[in-house]
Amino acid sequence: MAVKILLGPQSPNSDLQQQIETLDFNGPIVVITAGWRDSEGEIDELQAEVGRPVENLMLYHRAEEIFAREQDLRELKRQRQDKLVELQSLYRIRLAPTMAAAAKLMRTIAEPSLLRLEQRAAITQLRALDRHHLQRIVSIHRDFDARRAQIEIPMATAERDAVHQQVEKAGLVLIAGGHVAVLLNRMRLFQLGKLLASKPIIAWSAGAMALSDRIVLFHHNAPQGRRDAEILDAGLGIVQHLVPLPHAKTRLDRRNRIRIALFSRRFAPAICCTLDNGSLIQLENSRVTAANRSTVLMRSGRIKALTAR
Repeated sequence: MAVKILLGPQSPNSDLQQQIETLDFNGPIVVITAGWRDSEGEIDELQAEVGRPVENLMLYHRAEEIFAREQDLRELKRQRQDKLVELQSLYRIRLAPTMAAAAKLMRTIAEPSLLRLEQRAAITQLRALDRHHLQRIVSIHRDFDARRAQIEIPMATAERDAVHQQVEKAGLVLIAGGHVAVLLNRMRLFQLGKLLASKPIIAWSAGAMALSDRIVLFHHNAPQGRRDAEILDAGLGIVQHLVPLPHAKTRLDRRNRIRIALFSRRFAPAICCTLDNGSLIQLENSRVTAANRSTVLMRSGRIKALTAR
């Protein structure tokens, strides 16, 4: 599998050009900016940062045109989204008390041999809930794909094939941040998962999240108050056993060792890695081969620098 580079937000400072220069590739650079939605075509600043021509796949715009023409596909997509939204609400009903119990046990002082087993049991329940929710999400996506295969969608098929041709010719794929659900849905619509897996990729922020096997939303300091981390969706699965955490400096309560420890244990054996401005994680076959200014959440509640493994 080709090298994958995960970066943090590209503001206030961009290191995109620096990372591109470390790669040896042949062919054009293509970029996916669907997470920017209506602003996806505004890539002048990105092009200046890259320092060479960039082809924009315009997945969001293409998708909107497809949905305007392909009514059956649009209806299938609406039904899937309605199911996913309702499922997420049901998941949150179960998640809140399960998280509360695990967090309380992590704070409790009791006889160690008794407490340790109860903490493990609570975290096992939390993992089981996350696993169940992810399986339900995957089932909904599979149902969508099966129903999609049964309808006539000539424009969607033609656009998918055109996008695939561009990606196949590309020497490097850039995946920008933005709205992670929109970005992921558009890449799914054009069935890019397997094709992207074979390409060198530089992805940042939400783009990095989309490559993982599960999308974890987190914000310890949300404006609306305390919020538990939650599984939003299955990712493309191109990067395995790693939970990217963009904007961690503002979204993680690093001083709260109990919350950090619970977060780390909940998503183990995956490693939870921060991605802030200037961070770098380079992977080959999902193995970290280089890292800079990225940290790992530890079972102890501490945070340490990520290193090559």
